[in-house]
Amino acid sequence: MMSFKLMHFSQENTDRVLSWRNSERIRLNMVDDSVIELSAHKQFLSCLEANCSAAYYVVEYNGTSVGTIYFTGLGSGKVTWGCYIGSEKIIPGLFVALLVIAAKYSFSLPTTRILRSEVAAFNINPIKLNRFLGIPETSRFIRSTKTGSEVEFIEYCLASDQHNIIINKAEKVMPGSVKKSCQEFILEK
Repeated sequence: MMSFKLMHFSQENTDRVLSWRNSERIRLNMVDDSVIELSAHKQFLSCLEANCSAAYYVVEYNGTSVGTIYFTGLGSGKVTWGCYIGSEKIIPGLFVALLVIAAKYSFSLPTTRILRSEVAAFNINPIKLNRFLGIPETSRFIRSTKTGSEVEFIEYCLASDQHNIIINKAEKVMPGSVKKSCQEFILEK
């Protein structure tokens, strides 16, 4: 059976996460665009264990690691999500599926009222998807990256009373196998 599985960041998946995160194509879209050292990642893992307001996952699709998805602000009214696709192999509908998984995960928490994301203004595909789905752009701002570049970001916010409409619209543009797989994603305990 085809499925998505979310597995917590751990020592076991450190090499894969760092190889993706430190690749140039991923760093170009991050506020912290520096290369992450192994020791810093291990410290980050330790902090995550004590932080119940954040969750970081490696995403598997049909048994193959394809990227990451992460959430901050869990337990508050406003949850921020982000992702990056690590797989070099193009999987049609993967980003749409990650957005749907983010909405289902976040709005399954009773305190979540808003799901927000920040997209670099040059990252065209997520911008097009947010516009197509009708997720409102709520602000634009400039952030300085760790290496000193200034990057414009766009904030998108999805309200809890709109998330099912957005999920339904997103599912209509996903390939059937991806749609079926993200309807019942598996969350590692």
